[in-house]
Amino acid sequence: MTGCYGDPIAQTPTMDRLAAEGTVFDHAYCASPICCPCRAAMMTSRHVHNVEVWDNGSPLRSDWPTFTHTFRAAGYRTVLCGKMHFVGPDQLHGFEERWVPDIYPASFEWTRSNRAAVAVNTGEQTIRSVLKAGHAETEDMLYDELVVRKAEEGLPRLLADDRPFLLVVSITGPHYPFMAPSPYWERFAEADVPLPKLPENFMANEHPSIAWVRTSGCFEELVPDEVCRNARRAIYGRMALADDLLKRVITTLEKAGVCEDTLMAFLSDHGDMMGEHGLWYKNTAFEASSRVPLIFSGPGIPARRLQETVSLLDLGPTLAGLAGIPPLNVPSDGRNLAPLLRDERPAETGCAIIENYAEGVQRGVRTNVQWPWKLNLCLGTPPELFNLQDDPDEWTNVAADPAHADTLARMTATLDAATPDAAHYDERRWQSEERRLALLAAIPEAERPTWRDDWRPLFAATGGRRRNTPE
Repeated sequence: MTGCYGDPIAQTPTMDRLAAEGTVFDHAYCASPICCPCRAAMMTSRHVHNVEVWDNGSPLRSDWPTFTHTFRAAGYRTVLCGKMHFVGPDQLHGFEERWVPDIYPASFEWTRSNRAAVAVNTGEQTIRSVLKAGHAETEDMLYDELVVRKAEEGLPRLLADDRPFLLVVSITGPHYPFMAPSPYWERFAEADVPLPKLPENFMANEHPSIAWVRTSGCFEELVPDEVCRNARRAIYGRMALADDLLKRVITTLEKAGVCEDTLMAFLSDHGDMMGEHGLWYKNTAFEASSRVPLIFSGPGIPARRLQETVSLLDLGPTLAGLAGIPPLNVPSDGRNLAPLLRDERPAETGCAIIENYAEGVQRGVRTNVQWPWKLNLCLGTPPELFNLQDDPDEWTNVAADPAHADTLARMTATLDAATPDAAHYDERRWQSEERRLALLAAIPEAERPTWRDDWRPLFAATGGRRRNTPE
């Protein structure tokens, strides 16, 4: 839902400018279509099954090196400003400083058991949030305003330091709740917001893993068309807000006269179904949920678009490669794309491995994308093979077509090699859920951390007025 990725309604001039001046990956994918697992995998450049961050209540162990450790070992000042959703007592994982605490809990309270059946979401990530779509100022917008203000204030201090720096500015939006502040909601008052194109009786033959996601979010019935348009309109507004926040960060660099000397990467940790296939939120391997924007700009990076399939696992090695610093002497599942970005090697087919063991699925779903092909494997269920060029909306599973037997075999072999003990991942995940729930049961609810009070926004998202929130 950005102009630079072809959306005709989106108002994202800053992202579009960044894309026009840098290199855009058209086929970039998350490591997992949900926040915590994807971010942990992205930070460590290791597959989800390696780091065992299965869901949004899973902790990342402190003995996993991150790409932040790589930069810190090379003498960089490493700073996190905003969300990263680290669960557990370690809220740095290689960052030297953290300017804003997280908006989401560092505890196990979002853990659910999926061993017996897929857990129905008891929080807001269900049809209930979609039905509330409209215009409002929400808590995460206030958080994002605080994040960007801290980045604006902190960047001059970083630039005055003798050391080079790595700064991660991470906002939550666009994200559910499907709300936009009134000025951004009104921007799209006249927009012809399209509805998803859904075949008749499409739920009757959908894959079991998708049926689990539907059950988890209570999406057995479709939301009304007007609600769907409102939710999409709200996210267009949130995208415009995110674009304005990005502009403020870039403007701070421009005012300091260092923008042209700064390497920048712009990305998201997952997408949102936004009504496609009758689903909302993330949690699936469908393009709307798992494909992400990925844009690099800065010295030595030409303006162009690349079709090579890449993964967020590649982010850390690529940033280190662009900065010219050596990687740490630890295994990596990511690739250094710096030679490709600098036009020192030709583009290849590439590969992205996606894993999903989180809330919304009872059994893990493993995905291999090698454009234009996408393979989904889930133990005990039929394989899915899609040709994304011929079937971009992923309605036609050709896995049983003899004409594609060789492609199916090749894609399966690659996926099995990347996830060699897949038969055991579900058991490891279920045991992790059960351990965390046992620990959580030992802590009375009254004694659990009041995580929503950790960050204290002082300003509203849509203006400069102060809020009556304690310092």
